Amino acid sequence: MTGIGRYIMKDDVVFLEKTAKGLFELSQVHKLEYQYNTRKKVYECGKVKLYHYQPKEKKPHSIPVLVVFATVNRPEILDLFPDHSFIGGLLDNGMDVYLLDWGYPDAGDYAISINDYITHYLHLCVQQVIERSRQPRINLAGICQGGLICLCYSILFQTIKKLVLISAPVDFQTEDNVIGKIFKKIDVEALIRLTGNIPGMWLTQFFISLRPFELVGKKYLRYLDKIEDKSLTERFLRVEKWLYDAPDQTAASFRSLISDFYQRNKLVKGTYQVNGKRIKLKNLAVPVFNVMASEDEIVPVSATRVLKDYVDPSLYIEKLYPSGHIGIYISDRVGKSMPHDIAVWLKDI
Repeated sequence: MTGIGRYIMKDDVVFLEKTAKGLFELSQVHKLEYQYNTRKKVYECGKVKLYHYQPKEKKPHSIPVLVVFATVNRPEILDLFPDHSFIGGLLDNGMDVYLLDWGYPDAGDYAISINDYITHYLHLCVQQVIERSRQPRINLAGICQGGLICLCYSILFQTIKKLVLISAPVDFQTEDNVIGKIFKKIDVEALIRLTGNIPGMWLTQFFISLRPFELVGKKYLRYLDKIEDKSLTERFLRVEKWLYDAPDQTAASFRSLISDFYQRNKLVKGTYQVNGKRIKLKNLAVPVFNVMASEDEIVPVSATRVLKDYVDPSLYIEKLYPSGHIGIYISDRVGKSMPHDIAVWLKDI
């Protein structure tokens, strides 16, 4: 009994030491600095910034691609591990890459709407890329809610040659859309009266609450188990920093996201308007590559695949990758295959 007691006690001490070390590392995560493939800020408007990445080939593809992430998270996830990232993959495959960074809205940005993102900020960035590249049209890659913005933009403006959508919500009320069912019941006006702009931390906790065992318990146990592996620990902490580095959402844009899309499903109904013009999916007249993640719980496959029912079949292709909503950019299962496939499609005249 004494021997067993000593064994258990030793085991407990090791666990406590790992826990203490793990908690300390987590407490310092805010000090981590993001790393990027080499890039330069080439334009700024309000909180929005436009970055141009240094091409990895002397003669990259002549038509640049502007990458647009969602406003609800930081775009760093696309280049979180520069040697093994989505943007790094595009660069490795000879693309000329620009990135739109929505920034961190504050109280002064309360009235900025999704329509402003589409017709003002995105349009200004597209014009900048067109000027710099001396191309009449450029390629656009919209991700998640950024895909919604890019889809609307591509219908309204004649400045896009090809459109890539990744986990882009189109139908917000499909049967397996868990978030859609929750947001359909939210009193968005009461929430805005309470908070003004929607705190980024509130949205982060909301998404975590959808998978509490996986995102609160299980992942931290795995982290503690591998705490002595410096490479895995650094990788975990970078993702953790990104997860909690969520920008606030402007009241006007969040109101529209909930009421116009999740509650009224205006995009598939053809009733959503931008500056008085209806956005009709059948009017999308550019080739589109629709990318989906098979295990996506934020934007299920059904919510984005429906796009093929509205656009000209000759303009539409799709591909499904074995990953989740965020894992598709950082997982070994997808790795370099997705940016490679996108680059090949964009280069195909």
